[in-house]
Amino acid sequence: MNVEKKEFYNPEKEITELYEKKLLVEKIKVKDMDDLVVLHYYWQDSDGELWNNFDDPMENVRNDFSAYRSRVGFMQPWELKKLREDIKMTVREFGDWTGLGYGTISKIENNQKIQTKYQDRIFQLTREKFDATGFISDKEISNH
Repeated sequence: MNVEKKEFYNPEKEITELYEKKLLVEKIKVKDMDDLVVLHYYWQDSDGELWNNFDDPMENVRNDFSAYRSRVGFMQPWELKKLREDIKMTVREFGDWTGLGYGTISKIENNQKIQTKYQDRIFQLTREKFDATGFISDKEISNH
């Protein structure tokens, strides 16, 4: 088995050293769910301490959010973005149309926030209407 190793500068330790990639299956809590099992990625230093990815510290959190969405049947960020792009709306237009703030839409699309059940229902109904009719509101789309 080939073990991935990489040098990182650790600002907490103020040194650059070689780290070894570790994958751990962990039971985590997201919102009201405390039994999600998710694969987390860490980098282990020479002392055996585990660190989040220095280049992408939110990597494990995004994996947690995706696992939560899968479990409850919510749209994934890429699905929401594809829907919005299919409708040919900007983030601001989609926010206005759904009655949700464009900042909220952007954070969900970028996997920085989990939508609520109410928000996801709006997204699902929008997807269903678009798939059935080819348009949303006054945004006529010629792909059907």
